[in-house]
Amino acid sequence: MELGYNKFQGPCPSELCYLLNLGRLSLSSNLLSGRLPSCIGNITSLRYLYLDSNNLSFNLPSNLWRLRDILELNLSTNSFSGSFSSENENLKALITVDLSVNNFFGDIPTAIGGLQSLQALSLKHNRLQGFIPESMKNMLELQYLDLSFNNLTGEIPNSREVLQNLVYFNVSFNRFRGPIPHGGPFANFTKLSFLSNEALCDAPWLQPCQTLEQSSRKKTVLFVLLALGSAVVAMVVSFLVIRKWRRKIMSPSNLDPDTTFERVSFHELRQITNGFSESALLGSGTFGSVYKGIRENGMTWAIKVFDLQLDGAFKSFNRECEVLRCLRHRNLTMVISACSNPDLKALILEYMPNGSLEKRLYSGTHILNIMQRLDIMIDVACGLEYLHYGYPTPVIHCDLKPSNILLDQDMVGHVCDFGIAKLLGDGESVVQTKTLATFGYIAPVHLQDEPVKNKIACISSILELALCCTADASKDRMTMNDVLKHSRRLNFNSLGLKPLKQVAF
Repeated sequence: MELGYNKFQGPCPSELCYLLNLGRLSLSSNLLSGRLPSCIGNITSLRYLYLDSNNLSFNLPSNLWRLRDILELNLSTNSFSGSFSSENENLKALITVDLSVNNFFGDIPTAIGGLQSLQALSLKHNRLQGFIPESMKNMLELQYLDLSFNNLTGEIPNSREVLQNLVYFNVSFNRFRGPIPHGGPFANFTKLSFLSNEALCDAPWLQPCQTLEQSSRKKTVLFVLLALGSAVVAMVVSFLVIRKWRRKIMSPSNLDPDTTFERVSFHELRQITNGFSESALLGSGTFGSVYKGIRENGMTWAIKVFDLQLDGAFKSFNRECEVLRCLRHRNLTMVISACSNPDLKALILEYMPNGSLEKRLYSGTHILNIMQRLDIMIDVACGLEYLHYGYPTPVIHCDLKPSNILLDQDMVGHVCDFGIAKLLGDGESVVQTKTLATFGYIAPVHLQDEPVKNKIACISSILELALCCTADASKDRMTMNDVLKHSRRLNFNSLGLKPLKQVAF
């Protein structure tokens, strides 16, 4: 029974349970909600069950695990919750299981190792915790395993090396520690399989693992350092107290006591940019220009000067200060200081000698190889992951595009320009943020204006019609009568055009 990709709403009907000879049931990509019928396990003839991409929720019914002959089970992209039952070992015939993008929690049961016919298992984007069960080494037919975006811990067992058929493995965004296995299929997996874990090691792109001898040596050194430190602690405390007292006396009364950034004067900025001359100009943006400045100590700065004559410049400056003052990540542009007075609003940023990604992609003089492009993609993804999940207040950039990705001397990508970024408060989510991005860098489907939607629909239909009229083979092209019939259905008014008149051929 194929009923997928419709708009069915409401609960999944329990009347389905009377179809005792049903072998295949697909209700994918509908609007079903509520619980899965508790009688679903009565359809013992069921071989294929697809309920993915709905709004189903609550725990899975216990008799689901009675479907001993089921081959494929897909419940992904719903809101199912609860822990996994150890009874799943009864499903000996299972070949494919996809339970990703739900709210399952708890440990992965040891009994899962009994599914020895399983070839594909996806549990990504849940709230699972604990260790990878040692029993999974018995799943010798396994080819695809995705456990990413959970809260799993411990080490990746070496026993996974016996899974010789494994061609895809992903444990990114968990809390795994220890060495990454090297044998068997693990010799072919790249760093994309292990991103953002707590302390993985022993791979070309990671730090080497510490031996017991190294750990013991570190403890000894630490003990000695602590002993030496205790001897001078009184001197350090005295020095800090005196230094703080002198700073308090010498600092101006209007200086924010919480400021930790280096102080920079307008005079110095003007001096190191030759009076903000064209020769020091790096580029211009929506709210101002960026200049290159070299200090006396040889340090190079990128100085973003806001044009105060433009509407929104003050707001953009304040927003960047608010967002960047506490953010610290290797893939975000670091703010060094700021200069604010009635005549000038400027941010002093880390200088990126390799310019923007836009220049590298489209200038024609700078060519990025495939590995550089992949590394930059990972850099940007890591920066966004920190903004969305690694900071107490989630930050939505709202204007991500190649010109807002800068490259340092090592070609590491840094996300910049937070002038229209949004800080999410309690109860807000990413989908509630207002669309503010540069037009052309955001999918039209996200635009909420109905006239814009109508224009996009009309233009898409015109392009489809044009493709049908320009097919390579004449027999595949539409006749002019058919063209006129289709054109009369188009909403030309949304584009400010008059519809075509009837013409006889």
